[in-house]
Amino acid sequence: MCEDYVSVSVIIPYYNSEGTIIRALESVINQTYKDFEIILIDDGSYDNSYKKVEKFMSSHKDFKIKNLHQGNYGPSKARNLGVKCAEGEYIAFLDSDDSWDRNKLDIQMEYLKKNKDIAILGSDHNIVIENKVYKKSKDTGKFIGVSFYKKLFKNYFAAPTVVIKKEAFEDVEGFNETQRYAEDPLLYSKVLRKYKGGKIESPLVNIYKNLYGDSGLSSNLKKCQASEIRNFKLLRDENPKYHKKIGYMLYIFVILFSYIKYIRRVVIVYIRSRERH
Repeated sequence: MCEDYVSVSVIIPYYNSEGTIIRALESVINQTYKDFEIILIDDGSYDNSYKKVEKFMSSHKDFKIKNLHQGNYGPSKARNLGVKCAEGEYIAFLDSDDSWDRNKLDIQMEYLKKNKDIAILGSDHNIVIENKVYKKSKDTGKFIGVSFYKKLFKNYFAAPTVVIKKEAFEDVEGFNETQRYAEDPLLYSKVLRKYKGGKIESPLVNIYKNLYGDSGLSSNLKKCQASEIRNFKLLRDENPKYHKKIGYMLYIFVILFSYIKYIRRVVIVYIRSRERH
């Protein structure tokens, strides 16, 4: 156990991230909101990532930073491990190749402290590619409620935007460690089935690649699609007794809608690849 209470635990899994991990860490320590700890989880890296993190920690001893290590078991197991070691009432996720706006935690925590019934809160984000910023937000600063049923048709939460109550995370038993694709949307749906959530309509996060079709696990569109269908089946089979069920017609409709989204993504990735060449 840690000696001092913190309100937010920032969870950062990393794997061979020597080129980006310091950028991610600096975006956290430069937050205007300071009541946090940082928990990093090395997912079996074989580059200099771990050494870079250790060096960063040694020069920032005024911050509470832990650097954990596991074998290469994937981000779900890494994040679950980080949450188990977390002292904060809230958990914030950040990927090692992304970064936060300096006001990110300030804006989200101010809203969460005023609205205790909200268990999961995301935000909009920027896509930054080759130093060009593509904003995907109206930037109104408004809260947009997201229900369990709305979430079935659209993923409103990119992982680095999410702040979630630790209690709610533990209640749904965290990330599915056997799943390497679309495990994030499954967790968020499980939380929204039991709790209230939404997002702040402001781009508070920078993501340095397209959300699908570029690199990493999200580049495999077929496996992402298959995992999304699997998520719907799991949610259907876990129907609660009294509310927020997925009936037969709704299940068929979300499956069809999912395939339409998949086809659209395939077309977008194809056009994007042609433009690059």
